[in-house]
Amino acid sequence: MFTSVKTAEKKTIALFALVAVVVLTGIGFGVSYAWRESRGPTAATAEDCVLAQELFDKAGTVPSGKEEAKAFEKEIRAMDYPQFVDQGIRTEVGKYVTWKVSKVTGEGTPPSREKFDEMVENAQGHCSDQQPLNIPAYDF
Repeated sequence: MFTSVKTAEKKTIALFALVAVVVLTGIGFGVSYAWRESRGPTAATAEDCVLAQELFDKAGTVPSGKEEAKAFEKEIRAMDYPQFVDQGIRTEVGKYVTWKVSKVTGEGTPPSREKFDEMVENAQGHCSDQQPLNIPAYDF
């Protein structure tokens, strides 16, 4: 016959469950990080790299008005994003466009120098087998 679980035993079970969840979560993040680091950026197609360069160049000339800048971003995302095959390079282009537009509009969080450098490295990694990307500088 079962007896009721005492309060001390309940606390022990809860503590064990919490530790198990924390450990498994840590292992999951570690494996995910190691996987990404070992695999590196995905290889983009030549067409993706050409399109990415065009968008980086285009985003370097964001209109100076707030509403025009928002419309500019919408236009880029609607017309050009569906053309990408590789989602990795698309993500890096999207970050750059968002940062350039947010600089004009004053909305959003600007990148740190480290985040910008990471985006450049990732974008160039996606196109390392194709053409080198020339990403316009970001004024911090």
